[in-house]
Formats: sequence, structure tokens, C-alpha cells
Amino acid sequence: MEDDGIEFEPPGNSLEWKYLVLHHSATEGGSVESVDAGHRERKDQFGNPWRGIGYHFVIGNGDGMPDGQIESTFRWKEQLHGAHAGSRQHNRRGVGICLIGNFEETAPTPRQIAAVKRLCEWLSDRYGISGERVLRHLDVAATKCPGRLFPYEELIDELENRPLAVTAEVDHDAF
Repeated sequence: MEDDGIEFEPPGNSLEWKYLVLHHSATEGGSVESVDAGHRERKDQFGNPWRGIGYHFVIGNGDGMPDGQIESTFRWKEQLHGAHAGSRQHNRRGVGICLIGNFEETAPTPRQIAAVKRLCEWLSDRYGISGERVLRHLDVAATKCPGRLFPYEELIDELENRPLAVTAEVDHDAF
């Protein structure tokens, strides 16, 4: 899949992804760089600093990144486990997708919604991830993320009620 010049097919071998975990940044604006800077200030349970951004993909809202732009991070490009879920299983086998915005206060933009649907469809097709394994952060940890205004049910309904693509025949140029 290619979107705005970003290639989503990992350059090497893929990990065996089993989940998609959806997040919001809980900020008005941001970018891969700003989220990365914030995550580098965090420490793990042993007091070690994070390596950087914990998500695999970030989707902009027009404040720091173009609205609806999907950007992959070093974790996706290098096929590394995430640091986003608060659950070892979901960090190791879950693709972390963060939409910029605070969805407790405002809903995602229409472009963000279209982008997350497109990305989830591609990842679901590519890795055989069913709708029941597309999770909100709050489904795996004690949090409100991705916020009450995130249209989760709409996303799952569309994922589950569309024709399934055969992974080998995904038309990557269609994105």
C-alpha cells in the first residue's frame, strides 16, 4: 500500500501481526516527530528510557501533520514490537495506530476516519486480522483511549461487512 508517497509494505520480513490497536494522541495537534520526542522522555518499568515513538503508524489531523496523512514510524519500517498497549501480548503482536487528536473532546476529522479505515483494511487483508482483533487501547489497558468520540463501531462494522481480499492479490496501487 502506498499513501501520499509512503510505502507501507515493510522493506524486509514482516512480523506475524495478530492485532491492530487504536489510539489517540490526547493532544490537539502533533506529528510523528512530536510524539517521538514525548515518548523519548518516558521510562519503562525498570527506569530505562523508551527508544522513541511507541506506535507503528500515526494519522494527522491537520495540526502538525496534514489531515488524514498516514505516516509509518521506525517501528513499522524495522518491524519492531510496539510500546503502546500496556499489554505485553498486544505490544509484541499488535500494530499500534495513533490518530492525532483528543477524541474525548472532539471527533476525528473525516479524513482521519477515511485514512484509519483504509489502513486497517490493508493491514487486515495483509495479515489476516479479523475485526474482532481490531482493538481500542481501552480494550487492553485501563484507559479511555482512543476516546469516547472515536467511531469504533462504525470502523468495525465496515471491516466485518466488506468482501475479504485475498492477501496475495491485494492491489497495492489502489491506495
